[in-house]
Amino acid sequence: MMLNKKETTEQRILGEVLSAARKEQDLSPEALAKVVCLSKWHIKEIEEADTFLTFYTLAIKIQAAKRVGQYLGLSEDQYLKSIE
Repeated sequence: MMLNKKETTEQRILGEVLSAARKEQDLSPEALAKVVCLSKWHIKEIEEADTFLTFYTLAIKIQAAKRVGQYLGLSEDQYLKSIE
């Protein structure tokens, strides 16, 4: 019996899109952080950096970005880019 190999693709967060949406809604990083239960440092890292200074893994950072994007009314394809 042959098992299907599961395809994996990495995702990159388009922080500039999340930042623009936050600013359009006149939200500070602190105000957004409060409503999505993150710290302002998490918001800044999601918007500005491809690092893991405040997140343990990329998967956790992407989950946090999804929470932010959902609150801002964005679809995932607007702020997540698949890297193959």
